[in-house]
Formats: sequence, structure tokens, C-alpha cells
Amino acid sequence: MAAESYQTPGSRITIQSLDARAHLKGRPWLPPLLWAGVILFATSVPSSLVPRQLGPYDKVVHFTMYAVLAALVTVAVLRRGALARWLLVTALAVSAFGAADEWHQQFIPGRSMDVRDWVADSLGGVTGVLVGSIFFFRSRRSHA
Repeated sequence: MAAESYQTPGSRITIQSLDARAHLKGRPWLPPLLWAGVILFATSVPSSLVPRQLGPYDKVVHFTMYAVLAALVTVAVLRRGALARWLLVTALAVSAFGAADEWHQQFIPGRSMDVRDWVADSLGGVTGVLVGSIFFFRSRRSHA
């Protein structure tokens, strides 16, 4: 947002113009933020309300949820022109989010903190960074 100030005797007037590009800069972050909200909502549901059919697939669900999150974050990071080293930061941030989510689950009735779930979250995060990077660079190449 660009702002210009004009001085008049005894007052100050600020005129602001909205640059469309500046308005859209935060847009790539909307999908990962919404998906993180979905994860937090899903993991805040008491276990008595979770379908028992998910039981055997628990680690697959964790892996997939965090792979999608990491892929969305990766695309948002790369759209901002970040260097490849930020991909490691993305994987670590998604892993930390998974750890915080596991910690929070101990306060939900019928749920508990499980290191194996966090490992599945972290492995999903690393996979999501790789998939998100491949998707980003392939789509960028096809639009060039």
C-alpha cells in the first residue's frame, strides 16, 4: 500500500492508494492457513465422535493431512520467491506444528499425545515439501 502525505497549513492529509498486487500478496497463504484450521478442528474432536473405521489408518491420515499442509505451505513460500533453503524451514515448521498439535490433543477427551503420530506428521511434512516443490516448478515451467 503506497501512502503519500500532503501538508496544508494546520493539518496533515494522508492519501492512500491500494495497489492490487499488494492486496494479493497474502493470497497464497490462504489455502495453508485454512488447511491448518481443518487439521486443528479435526484433532479437537473427542475420540468418541471419530469413526472407528479410521483406527487402522490413523498414521496414514496423519501423514496425508500433514503432507497436504506442507505442499500448500511450500507453494506459498516458493511463490514469494524464496530460496530452496526455505524448504527445510518449511519442513521443520510443519513438523513443529504437528508436535504442537499432538501436545494439544492431550487436553481433548479420549485423545492422547503420541510420538508415532508426530513421526507420521513429520514424514508427511517432508513428503509434502517435495511434492509441493515438484508441483510448483512443473507448473511454472509449463506457464513459461
